[in-house]
Amino acid sequence: MTKNSSVWSWQLSLMSFLVITGTLTLSEYCAKAQIKEDSTLGTNSSIVTPKLINGQYTYQIDGGAIHGTNLFHSFEQFSVLTGNTAYFNNAANIDNVIARITGKSISNIDGTLRANGTANLFLINPNGIIFGPNASLNIRGSFVASTASSLNFADGTKFSATAPQTTPLLTVSVPVGLQFGATPGTIRNQSQASPDGAINGLEAPVGLQVQPDKTLALVGGDLVLEGGNLTAKGGRIELGSVALNSLVKIKQTDQGWDLGYDSVNNFQDIQLISRTGIPSYVDVSGEGGGNVLVQGRDVLLTGFSEILANSLNGQLAANLTVTASDTVKLIGGEPLTVGTFGGGGAGNLTINTRKLIVSDGAQVLLDTSVSNSVGQLTVNASDSVELIGGVSFTTPSSLNISFIPSGLFSATYDVGNASNITINTPRLSIREGAQVSTESSRLLLLAENQSITATGQAGNLTVNASSILLDKGTLTSNSDSGEGGNIMLQVRDLLLMRHNSQISTNAGGDKTGGNITINAPNGFLVATPLGNNDITANANFGSGGKITITTKNIFGFVPRTGADVERLDPKAINPNNLPTNDITAFSQQNPSLNGTVQINSPDADPSKGLVELPANLVDASQQIVAGCNSSGKIARSSFIATGRGGIAADPTQPLIADDAVLADWITLESESQNRADSIQKRVVVQAQRNTEEKSQKVNSVNVHTQIVEAQGWVIDANGNVVLVAQVPTATPHNSSLTTASCAAKE
Repeated sequence: MTKNSSVWSWQLSLMSFLVITGTLTLSEYCAKAQIKEDSTLGTNSSIVTPKLINGQYTYQIDGGAIHGTNLFHSFEQFSVLTGNTAYFNNAANIDNVIARITGKSISNIDGTLRANGTANLFLINPNGIIFGPNASLNIRGSFVASTASSLNFADGTKFSATAPQTTPLLTVSVPVGLQFGATPGTIRNQSQASPDGAINGLEAPVGLQVQPDKTLALVGGDLVLEGGNLTAKGGRIELGSVALNSLVKIKQTDQGWDLGYDSVNNFQDIQLISRTGIPSYVDVSGEGGGNVLVQGRDVLLTGFSEILANSLNGQLAANLTVTASDTVKLIGGEPLTVGTFGGGGAGNLTINTRKLIVSDGAQVLLDTSVSNSVGQLTVNASDSVELIGGVSFTTPSSLNISFIPSGLFSATYDVGNASNITINTPRLSIREGAQVSTESSRLLLLAENQSITATGQAGNLTVNASSILLDKGTLTSNSDSGEGGNIMLQVRDLLLMRHNSQISTNAGGDKTGGNITINAPNGFLVATPLGNNDITANANFGSGGKITITTKNIFGFVPRTGADVERLDPKAINPNNLPTNDITAFSQQNPSLNGTVQINSPDADPSKGLVELPANLVDASQQIVAGCNSSGKIARSSFIATGRGGIAADPTQPLIADDAVLADWITLESESQNRADSIQKRVVVQAQRNTEEKSQKVNSVNVHTQIVEAQGWVIDANGNVVLVAQVPTATPHNSSLTTASCAAKE
């Protein structure tokens, strides 16, 4: 054996001895390097001790600087490998454990973060933080992970990760802000951890989880949930993405920490996406009311990802707020839900953005099935709201369901009333089967092979917009067994309906249909011809609702009574079965309970242009007086005819609204048709005769065929006024034609 081989053999023997005796091994030194303290806290530096427990390493972290109830730790590196634990061994009286990373490496957490007591844990690494698929939390306080450069305190001191001092100024006051530097790092969550089999409200792994009534906050540059879950049952989840040099304010509350972005000028992006088919879930469902707040520039949800705020049997409301300085985009592929579900108090769902896009079966949903109070779904979009399409699928024919639409929904499937929906935006576009709906409807229970009939009332739907486009889109506030809700549309310019679009607030049972108010005093309401676009406030056995439309002009719609619809569709009595664009408010089973349709449109006023005729006949020759000028010569005059109905002002131009009286087409019977043909022949023959006579007269006097502007007028022997190209020079006493001029007065 050579000398080198002897040395190597001795080293192997020593390592084996160290493993057997439980002393620190080489692998422990390598593992320890994942959590490496620095010297910036001086004599109060952190102390990391690896311990092998049940085949996994736990890094017990002692030491640190204690100031009041704050415990400060500082590390050059901080990562936790799969299956390992970083254990902050703080005293029971510590409120906040604050750990910063001063080196240049990202923190990779694929193990467990643990702290004692009810201490809150702050993890600050400006370089970035990645939570792997196995990352989990074992803490009883709140958890804040951030790529801020420093944590600011109420007394003005900062615990900085980018400019650490050898003797830092530490404080006993509470944290008040997260200060970001020039390049805030990304936070990525892939956690699918399920400690002790814990699952969320969607029966999926909880991922990163804090205890009820606590806050879980991820605040950094770009924020990506990539097949990663966050859970805070009845608590608070904050997702924030900010740009360089931002200050995010933090304030302690009963649920942990409340973050404020009023000092932030620029934001970055937040994504909830899938990883290898695994969606991302954010869930605050619990006994009390949970809260989710999402703040970024572009917020994207796709790949079956969901945000869920479900209040279970509690009296507090669950609330969800998504704020994006640019775009909120929900893309389905299968139904994707962002919503709050009220088992207790109904909550609020609010989206604030420049543009909202919901497509491919994605849904924004507010459910208040068994709630006694009504929540509110509010969308404020400074540019536009676009709701597009849905997703088709195959189901048993008995379900009669094959398409789930994209859109905004509030619903109740039980005794609770559906929540109200309010949309404020310049442009609302609903197309390709998408919907905005607040409804009370029947719920199918597939497992029990039964259904529940909702008795609650549909909610109210309010839209304030410059323009609304419904292209195979619907705005509805219907109820299967309760009363229809009210729909209020405030439109500045145009409401356009195409391709089987609907605005409806119908009621089932013996309940009353809701009211529809469309207020566009300076705008237009337009439907494409035979597009089957309907505005309805109908009822079954109860009373029809009231439809009030105020608009500058309305095109393409036909108001119909229940009798009209029954005559055209005697079996179903349903205006949706007619190809025309109908406005109806009737009771399907009781004509005496029909509602009302009132259309206020100045341009559609049937009395416009009509004047009352005098009772006594007058001499027409005395009503026309030639104009006189100072020289006594005949002045040129003009004659203008205005009115409505009859013929076009110019026979070479198409008819317009003011030229003809609009009427529905009618079908002629065979005898009537023969009679009409005969009349038509006579009209044609007479027209030919008139043309021939006119031609003969023109040829007989050799008059040019071009049209010459009249230069005056005369009165013939019968007292008729005749326009002439040139005024005759004959004097009145020796001619049968009398010139109406001022010369006769001389």
